[in-house]
Amino acid sequence: MTVKAISATILLGAIPLDVYQLPDGGYKVDAIGVMNAVDKKGSALSRFLTGKSALALPFGGYNFTQAQSIAVEGNAQLIKPIPIALATAYWLNEATKGNVKAQALVQASMAESIERRADTAFSIKRTEPEYNVRFGEFVESVMLENRQEITNRRLPGDDLYLPEGIN
Repeated sequence: MTVKAISATILLGAIPLDVYQLPDGGYKVDAIGVMNAVDKKGSALSRFLTGKSALALPFGGYNFTQAQSIAVEGNAQLIKPIPIALATAYWLNEATKGNVKAQALVQASMAESIERRADTAFSIKRTEPEYNVRFGEFVESVMLENRQEITNRRLPGDDLYLPEGIN
């Protein structure tokens, strides 16, 4: 009998992401979900891997077509998930390129990581839904700050040439 991975969908605020627990106990994530989380499609992740970003260097030999297919409980199709480290490197790269949604995800993830450790240090117990609400609020606050900054940079007459939100 083949041991299969187990799948679950987690929420990063309001953003769903499919995660997989492998038979060895490790975790991987869905590549399409990683791209969708920052409003990217198609071969954006492949372009990141073959591009010049220093963040892609640790994954230099990674190839989606040659990646190991994994069987998942309750799913007849095999999947090719990616390492979490690759997902976070991709999001960080997108953030440095000005992707506001990626910036919000990266900031919220770092803040939650520190907050969870602080909660442990001070014996504060929160539920996963509480953490997710806090995460979502953080993402929304970063997105709102960026929208406000764009609005503040607009000049009189910009609306004659550029659509709203572009400056």
